[in-house]
Amino acid sequence: MCKNQWFEEKSKLIEENKDYFIYRYSCNGSGILTVYKIFDGIEIVFMNFNTYDTFIPDTPHKDIIEISWCKKGRVECEFTNQSISYLQEGDFGINGSDYVPVSYQFPLGIYEAVSLVVNQRECSDEVRKLMKTFSIDIDSLFCHLDLKRAWYISRDDKKLKHLFNEIYVAKKKESNEYFAIKSIELLYHIRSLSEFTGKKITYYKKEQIKKVKKIRDYLVNSLDEKISIEQCAVDNGIGITTFRSIFLQIYGDIPTVYLKKYKMAVATKFLLDKSLSIMNIALQLGYSNPSKFSAAFKKEYGMLPKDYKKKNEDSGYFEEK
Repeated sequence: MCKNQWFEEKSKLIEENKDYFIYRYSCNGSGILTVYKIFDGIEIVFMNFNTYDTFIPDTPHKDIIEISWCKKGRVECEFTNQSISYLQEGDFGINGSDYVPVSYQFPLGIYEAVSLVVNQRECSDEVRKLMKTFSIDIDSLFCHLDLKRAWYISRDDKKLKHLFNEIYVAKKKESNEYFAIKSIELLYHIRSLSEFTGKKITYYKKEQIKKVKKIRDYLVNSLDEKISIEQCAVDNGIGITTFRSIFLQIYGDIPTVYLKKYKMAVATKFLLDKSLSIMNIALQLGYSNPSKFSAAFKKEYGMLPKDYKKKNEDSGYFEEK
């Protein structure tokens, strides 16, 4: 089995099938990895994490290449010079063991992805011979992407999106043979990529990231207050344009949109509390009157707060267990 920088030495096998293995990763929250061993040295790994932990990877073996698709969430990657970049939802990333971050984190607390992992050292002569029948040279396949100095990141590659979508929905439904075919398709498509077809990676200073996260934490812990986001940025010594740009990278939305969604998510929990009135919930979330709160909630969830509350009452959610 390929050694993978995500779960090496920190996972426990919890299920074994003729086609795949399932591991539980040791973390605060949950981390499940479903691994298909396709060929000698080639695996498909499905990742499903719900955690805010920071991961410090062991130094990986050389000649390991990982081709990943972020289905949901995002990954924050810190490098040795304290610069930080992100693999966002919908992004495709190709990285090699010569350019590995010193730490990983999932800033939204969730990460769902699928990766094709190639360990060039463990690929047998038989696998290399098989790949060459499809004009795939395992040893030189990734050389043109210059993975020693940066990741290859793409978002708009329709072929990659199609292939990864097919792989993603096939988990636990298809056999190893199916995933073997898809692996060959993926590797065949990699031949047509170049460092110029990817998107430019934006790096941010660690100190800037810390300031943005500090402001975000302050905002979500003060939902009942009227706070100027612009003033928060000024008070923390960061320009508002830079703040918005970095916030979008970390959390996937600009600050105002993120806070509205966050408030509505909190509202769904408050509405399950029989002791809280809609007026009280609106005030706790910073709305001056319940009508504005109701309009915002309906826009997000397609129903009024009172109907959401009644729906859960009718479903017996409030009944004593």
